Amino acid sequence: MNKETKFGRPIFEYPCDWGYSLIAVQEAHIHLAIRQTFGEHPVKVGELRKSSGGRWCALNVDTTVTDESQRQTFLETLRKCAGIRYVL
Repeated sequence: MNKETKFGRPIFEYPCDWGYSLIAVQEAHIHLAIRQTFGEHPVKVGELRKSSGGRWCALNVDTTVTDESQRQTFLETLRKCAGIRYVL
């Protein structure tokens, strides 16, 4: 269950399920980023979506994070992976 502080920022109770949306130019970049970031950590990979013009592709990755530090580490690592344009 998530709570909010007096400033409206959510406070998460860990462990919790967390999702990352990855956007890249090539599908191979997304799969490499997932391997580099999560290694043996269990993830659920969503269905690949491609833009109508073929300029980008995206997919969702869901996992369970144990604490805020792990959540942030995954996010930062994904953002640094070659070929990944956006992480949401």
